[in-house]
Amino acid sequence: MIAQAIFSLLLSSVLIYAWAEYRRSPVVALMSLVASLVGLYFVWIPSHTTRVAEFIGIGRGADLIMYLWICISLIVLLNLHLKLRSQHEVITALARAIALANADSATEGARLRNTEHETAKPAIPLARDASYKEPISMVRTPRPPPYSARRSYRSK
Repeated sequence: MIAQAIFSLLLSSVLIYAWAEYRRSPVVALMSLVASLVGLYFVWIPSHTTRVAEFIGIGRGADLIMYLWICISLIVLLNLHLKLRSQHEVITALARAIALANADSATEGARLRNTEHETAKPAIPLARDASYKEPISMVRTPRPPPYSARRSYRSK
């Protein structure tokens, strides 16, 4: 009786979750709804599980439940794998597009810097006024020297 109450509570929470997720993914919600309702039915009337198992050709109802659980788990695992794979493909396509866009802007920046040298304009004006903004491509942050070139206080 305690196990039936625990399983009923868990299956009821799946039922509530399926109802709440119906708008986001109706197919998954309906499948979860049906699975939880069938699970609740078999939890409270376990003799019917054995009858269904014998009708199918499986000896016990517990074996039927275990086989169904394994099949459902494999289907969910395959579904998650396919979704993850498609997300990796989307991320790869986005990274390529960003890299190509950055390469085009870097090429454009290099072309602009070469034309600046040809016209003999100073790269940075001598007197900066409030309207001047330095281009982002020209701002460089100094890199620290490699670890081997750093001086430590012990080397003196």
